[in-house]
Amino acid sequence: MSEIGHFPLTEQTSDRTAHLSRLADAIRSLGVTALIALSATSHPVLYVRTRTRLVPVVVVEDLVGNQWFIWGRTGTAHVSQVNHAAAALCGLDRAVTRSRVNPVAARRAALREAA
Repeated sequence: MSEIGHFPLTEQTSDRTAHLSRLADAIRSLGVTALIALSATSHPVLYVRTRTRLVPVVVVEDLVGNQWFIWGRTGTAHVSQVNHAAAALCGLDRAVTRSRVNPVAARRAALREAA
C-alpha cells in the first residue's frame, strides 16, 4: 500500500481514482469542465460543471463487486460505460439518466387521485 501525503492509498482508492480520471478525460474531450477532488483519499469525487450547476460524481461498489458511477438523484452508469456516462453528464445522452420525476411526489399525487 502506497501513501500520498498522510492518506493511505489502497487498491480500491486507486481504482476509484482511475475510473474517475477516465470519465474526466471523456468529459473534457466533449468540451466540459471536470475536476477530481480528494484523489488521494478513499472517497475521490469528480465535479462536472454543466451550464446550470456543479455535479458531483462518485464511484460506488455494489454487493457483488460491480462498480458504478453515480451522480445527482438518478444518474448511474457502470464504470465500463465511460462514454455514455460522459454524454449523460454533458447533457448529450438522456438515455443513461433515469427520469427526473420525483417518485414520492408522483405516489402522493396518485394516492390523492384515487381517494
